[in-house]
Amino acid sequence: MGPEASDRTVRRAAREVFRNATRYYADLLHVPRRDVQRFSREQLDLEGTEYLEEAQRSGRGAVLVSAHFGSPEMAVQGLAAAGFRIFALTEPLQPEALSDFIHWLRSCHGHEYRTVNFGALKEAMRRLKHGGLIALMLDRDVGGTGVPMQFCGAETRVPLGAVDLALRTGADLIPAWAWRIDGFRFRARIGPPLEVIRTGDFEKDVRLNAERLLAHFEGHLRAYPGQWAVQEPIWEKHDGRPAARTGAIQ
Repeated sequence: MGPEASDRTVRRAAREVFRNATRYYADLLHVPRRDVQRFSREQLDLEGTEYLEEAQRSGRGAVLVSAHFGSPEMAVQGLAAAGFRIFALTEPLQPEALSDFIHWLRSCHGHEYRTVNFGALKEAMRRLKHGGLIALMLDRDVGGTGVPMQFCGAETRVPLGAVDLALRTGADLIPAWAWRIDGFRFRARIGPPLEVIRTGDFEKDVRLNAERLLAHFEGHLRAYPGQWAVQEPIWEKHDGRPAARTGAIQ
């Protein structure tokens, strides 16, 4: 929010973060009983599905990249109502039974969720080569493999998986953001696809395009900081060491 933000404004945004995180868990637990068609008609304002249709029609497939902002969970359920099926890669949770339960909740309306590992990445690449739709987040380095980048004026570690997959397969790289409105209504905007920069240096290109995506998200975050439901340290400590992870379900 920047040093110019007052303490009162920061506290208000922090309270909203916790409210939205609580709403997120409530939404997740109710996914199996939700009528996604009714939800899509009455609670979700969704734009940009034409970009997904084009990615599938062309055979390129698409990597949807988002953040734990607003409620991507509910936006994805709205995509189920529109006839899209997403293959999403998620962080590993312990115990394994908890991970399986969360995946079951999320997949009740036709999507598929897999914990990030070598086999899941191979499957993601296979699906992209057949015009599939893959979803990944960019704001939490759950695997500990992210690279340092500037984010809101401080250094954090950013995962590169979404950009890496898109560049390797030629899939469209499509940013998607969802906002929570008045508690339990939602707005979601998909695309347009990022015009990927290719210099011929693969590693450089992955980082460069990831930085562009992060800057895109930063604009939304600065405008609506209370929508970012990440309850763990993101920026590194002053001694340069990453802050401890909480293992929260995100």
